Amino acid sequence: MRRLTVGLLLLSGLGSPIPDLAAQWTVKPGGWFMSHGFNVGSFPDRFSGVPGATRNELDKLDWGMYFVYGLTEGLSVGLGQGFAHLEQTVGDETFESTGFGATGFFVMKRIAQGKAGVLSIQPRIDLPLLFDTDKRPALGPVEPDAEVRLLYGNGFGLAGTRGFLSASAGLSTIRAGNDELRYDLTVGVDAGSRVLLMGQAFNVAAFAEGGGIAYSATKVGGSAMLRLSPSVGVLAGYYAGVAGKNTVRERTFSLAIWLTHDPGDTPVR
Repeated sequence: MRRLTVGLLLLSGLGSPIPDLAAQWTVKPGGWFMSHGFNVGSFPDRFSGVPGATRNELDKLDWGMYFVYGLTEGLSVGLGQGFAHLEQTVGDETFESTGFGATGFFVMKRIAQGKAGVLSIQPRIDLPLLFDTDKRPALGPVEPDAEVRLLYGNGFGLAGTRGFLSASAGLSTIRAGNDELRYDLTVGVDAGSRVLLMGQAFNVAAFAEGGGIAYSATKVGGSAMLRLSPSVGVLAGYYAGVAGKNTVRERTFSLAIWLTHDPGDTPVR
């Protein structure tokens, strides 16, 4: 059932719509960052080059959690987990999946810091799903998946306004299917003392291997975060696929909450 897995390339390759921007800056020792994202989206019928894929729409409703904890100065560890309901139409049949996706674990090590910004490296592994995906849409990788990623971030000031830029690029060669290159870019600007505006782009490119299908996808979006307090923020965003080859183009609305614990916030007793 190739159509059931190829149809989810954006889910596995581009990840959740609102990225974990704290990843470019390792967390202070004893501190942590957590995000919870709630997404409603669809992948309309936009395949190319796949026989029989003219009626292949997929709808999704999912939750994603990301957590990172500061071990020592410049070294953090974390995990990601999601839960989703997927519904996919192939011809006259409808296939559904509901459950937890793959669990990912990562280590984040800062390797350079200065006026030019912060550079970190992040190896990550994803544990595979524990059910048969031949008859229903896959919620994640069906074999162990590993990636090594470089992450860059820097702040800037423009016309009295603070902002930041973050970018990352990762290569995944230990996985079921094609090797993938994944990269993204985020620009954020403060629109007030409590409002952050962000523009984002996510990309994945896969290499044809052993007769497989090369594919690529680009997704862009915008979001806004309201800071309810120094440790709590609420975000809303919209994301859409704008280009690609042998992939469907996603349309997703997203709500998220960011929670931050700074060890300096804890009262000394």
